[in-house]
Amino acid sequence: MNGKNSSKIRKIAFWTAFILLFGSLIYSIADREGFYKMASAANSWVLKNLGWTYSLTSFLCLLAIAIAYFSPLGEVVLGGKHAKPILSKANWATITLCTAMAAGALLWGIAEPVYHMATPPVGIEPNSWESAKFAMETMVLHWSVHPYSLYTLPVIAFAFAFFNMRKPFSVASQLSVITDKFHIKTGDENLFPQILDTVLLFAMGLGILGVICTGTLNMGGALKEITGIQSKATAWLIILGFVTVCFIASSISGIHKGIKLLSNINVVVYIILLVIIFVLGPTSFMIDGTIEAVGGTMSRLPEKLLTTGAYASDPWAKSWTVFYAGSWGSWAPISACFLARLGVGYKVKDLIKINFGIPILFNIVWSGVFSNLAVNYQLTGKLDLIKILNTEGAEATIYAIFREMPGAKIIVILFFAALLLSMITAMDSTTNSIAALSTTGISPEEQEAPVFLKVMWGAMFAVLSYIMLTIAEIDGIKLVSNLGGLPNIFIIFGGIVCVLIIAGNVEKYNIVDKIPEDKALKETDAKEEN
Repeated sequence: MNGKNSSKIRKIAFWTAFILLFGSLIYSIADREGFYKMASAANSWVLKNLGWTYSLTSFLCLLAIAIAYFSPLGEVVLGGKHAKPILSKANWATITLCTAMAAGALLWGIAEPVYHMATPPVGIEPNSWESAKFAMETMVLHWSVHPYSLYTLPVIAFAFAFFNMRKPFSVASQLSVITDKFHIKTGDENLFPQILDTVLLFAMGLGILGVICTGTLNMGGALKEITGIQSKATAWLIILGFVTVCFIASSISGIHKGIKLLSNINVVVYIILLVIIFVLGPTSFMIDGTIEAVGGTMSRLPEKLLTTGAYASDPWAKSWTVFYAGSWGSWAPISACFLARLGVGYKVKDLIKINFGIPILFNIVWSGVFSNLAVNYQLTGKLDLIKILNTEGAEATIYAIFREMPGAKIIVILFFAALLLSMITAMDSTTNSIAALSTTGISPEEQEAPVFLKVMWGAMFAVLSYIMLTIAEIDGIKLVSNLGGLPNIFIIFGGIVCVLIIAGNVEKYNIVDKIPEDKALKETDAKEEN
């Protein structure tokens, strides 16, 4: 199918999400205090009354992924036995890593453990060795198994439905077994999938705005360290303008060129940073601390994933682990639509290795180096990072540490490059998914959305982000985006049910392998020509 001829905007999904995004921004500007109070109250209610659904779903995702891997579903080739990969495993892994990791681990890899040492849960003394051990175990949890279980399950559900059940390019396809059971129409222009995609487009739109704003502020801080230019409106405009131009160039070139090249470079920068910090930092402490933290986390993984703080009336779990699940949940179903497309031609088992196994291992190493660096500086008294955090903010802790290290300027430049590349790849992959969900005509043979939609969404996010940074405030928007995790968690839970049903009867649902061989080969050839 030729996407250029058959694509058209899905009016309900596109325009409703577009209007809601602008409306939220206008409200946040017109009444900052009122908007923040509304978002904060709603978020608090959800975490208090429904936070348990987040923790339980994350745990069930982990179990479903394991079942899918070892069941006959794990041996199924995405797209059918005649499908051919569009990427090598190495390129697939780097794109997946950069898409999911984005700029989050760059900031929180250093700042988050300081928070946990300063204000640990009830029963742990702040700024003690116990708080340090707890902080590192929490980093292993928050940046490995916890997020990637929520990210990977929807990828499995969507990839199998889109490629092997020939379902439409919609988040609703992740619920394909359930929707088929109740005879719910899920075509591109049917009402149910458009309403569902609207909710998710809105939530993810707010989420990417928060990420872009946070990333811009972090890059502004790095730019100040390098050049002395203040992190203010002019610097933000330059950063956002450059990121947008790079993103557009990457987006136009498609998955096979732009984002593949950027992700490969990005991972190289990550590795160089890791090696430098590992060699110049407290190397033995990093190794010992990582081993102990992984052991402590994995030995009590169910307990850590399912903790809610109910018995101690402790808000820590809902403020961090549960809150994170809502944040990741607001991204996961739509991110899955992009990540799933990369796995065509490979087995479901390979998809799990690339989307779950490799990112977990990489992020454990990342936290083991950067988080242990911060913990060591605080424990030894080399820097009072808790004081810096409380007086200057999370971003300041990063550069305070870098200034204490040999070759500080080089480290900051590399950190700036990592932030820049992470933002570009995040915008590319996100707008790729959002644009695809905004149009019809996306199929296994024609997976690219029209370029004008990618550019339009990306440019709009850049403009809205600048407005938020200079006029509005980002905290309220970020809280509203986290609320998007609530409906998404139920979608992910539905995806768990579908994956388990499919795993129990693969032959029934693997429709693509029932297509006659000559027809399947023609479809494969048409895909390669496109």
